[in-house]
Amino acid sequence: MHNTTKLIINHGFSHLMLIPAFMYGELWMWAFAFLWWYVIAIVAISGGYHRYYSHRTYTCSKWYQVLINVLGIFSGAGPALTWAAVHKQHHAYADKEDDPHSYHHKGWFSVYVNTWGYNSKIKRRFIKTLWRDPILKFFHKQYFTLNLFIIILLFLIDPMLMVFGYAIPVVFAFHGYGLLNILGHKDGPTNTFVGNILTAGEGWHANHHKKPGSYKIGMKWWQFDPTAYYIALMFKEKK
Repeated sequence: MHNTTKLIINHGFSHLMLIPAFMYGELWMWAFAFLWWYVIAIVAISGGYHRYYSHRTYTCSKWYQVLINVLGIFSGAGPALTWAAVHKQHHAYADKEDDPHSYHHKGWFSVYVNTWGYNSKIKRRFIKTLWRDPILKFFHKQYFTLNLFIIILLFLIDPMLMVFGYAIPVVFAFHGYGLLNILGHKDGPTNTFVGNILTAGEGWHANHHKKPGSYKIGMKWWQFDPTAYYIALMFKEKK
């Protein structure tokens, strides 16, 4: 089965889990799922896939890179290698035909549901360097095996843990980044407060396109950017 199909099935399954979540979930479970998604977003997606692998805005150990890749599985975002390659191409061709997230060339629906780029044609030059990284290469090859293992393990511990510890964060990630890609590029790179809240600091998109090499996306004091606060606290060498 092709990885694109697996990713679509994964997203479909996670959305299907909204049924037991609404039927049997309690308010504290939803709160836990959102806070857990913020941990995943700050460490793995915004802080890892994006600000580390796509832009190398700070340096970290190999063990921390493993942590990024493991936590990234809980977002349903696909392997970091694919995500970073898609994002690199997005910056190289922002709002042009080869931009995987081009609102005007691909239409809002395609950009929204294709938020992780699983139908995008990525140029080899954006993959070549990433493929040399043994950690990225391993998790790229084993991503869906590990993904299935985590789902089964959480289900065996407690079905509701699987729903709120895995599926609901995937739904938050899917729609958070879907909205970000729509609102952040409807009329060129645009800052979006709504997209920012759902993605732990990614919403100041106009700022990011002006300074893609900076670990800070929220440039002003009032621009909430928890991922930047975390990076500033955790890492000494950063841009």
